[in-house]
Order: sequence, then C-alpha cells, then structure tokens
Amino acid sequence: MEYIFAFHGIHCQDISMNNKNALMGSNLVNLIICYQHLANHINRNVEPLQLNMTQLSILNHFSWQPETAHTIGELAQVMQMNQPAITKAVKAMVGNGWLRKQTDSEDARVSLVFITPEGLAQLDKARMVNVSLLGATFGSLPEQELLGLNTLLEKLKGNILEY
Repeated sequence: MEYIFAFHGIHCQDISMNNKNALMGSNLVNLIICYQHLANHINRNVEPLQLNMTQLSILNHFSWQPETAHTIGELAQVMQMNQPAITKAVKAMVGNGWLRKQTDSEDARVSLVFITPEGLAQLDKARMVNVSLLGATFGSLPEQELLGLNTLLEKLKGNILEY
C-alpha cells in the first residue's frame, strides 16, 4: 500500500518500507484529519445546545470530579489554553447556570469555579447528541481493536503531557 503525503518537509512515498519517521508523520497527519472532522461534527451537534468545543471540554473536565473546584489558571493549564479564552468560556457558562463562581476564602483575588447540576445535565445532553457520531466513528471496530486503540491513545496522551 502506498501513501503519499508531506509533513514539515518530509515527503514519504511508501510508508510500508518500515521508515519510522514516515510512519510517525503519517500517524500524525491521520490524527489531525480525524480531529478536524470530529471537531466539526461535534461543534455542529452541540451548537443547538449553545455549546462549543471549549465549553464542552471544560464541562467534561469538571464531570470527572464534580465536587472539585478549579481556578481559571488551573483550567487554562490543564486544557492547554490561554486564560482569556478560558475566562470567556467560563463567563458564558456561569451566565447559563452551568458553572458557578465563588471567591476563595483564603485569597479574595482568586475565584473558584464549580460545575452545577445544570452543567452536568447539559453535558449529558451534549453526549447524547453525539451518540450517533460515536457509532459512526467507532461502531465498526471490534472490541479488541477499540481496547488497543484506547491503550495507544492513552500512551500518546502520556507522551504529549510529558513533552
């Protein structure tokens, strides 16, 4: 099988020749393409819910430990986004009742952000409108391949976080 692509000046004719750089480049390009397509579909699906990908990511982050508060700085760091973008998203979600802000009792300059029950419900709605996208994206993969993909993605995530 022959794949032709270019990435940062690397032109790869045949990745089946066991050229690791070509394989890594091809994987990166495929991940980028998958991300672009998935992001477009997700944004389109959550738009009627008055959500965007940034807000969805923030709600998802809170959902793992809904009782835990985060500062804007913590969210910016964990989401790898700038503080103004996080501040704007949080302000909109506070306005919609999905998040609430509270002044830190130890430092009045710091605002703590919490997810609300309405925010968790909104996240559930967003997840529901993306069920068919999940099926279209992953439904044809056998469980063993899904497990393998998940393992690989977890490793990649770890590598990126260490970078």
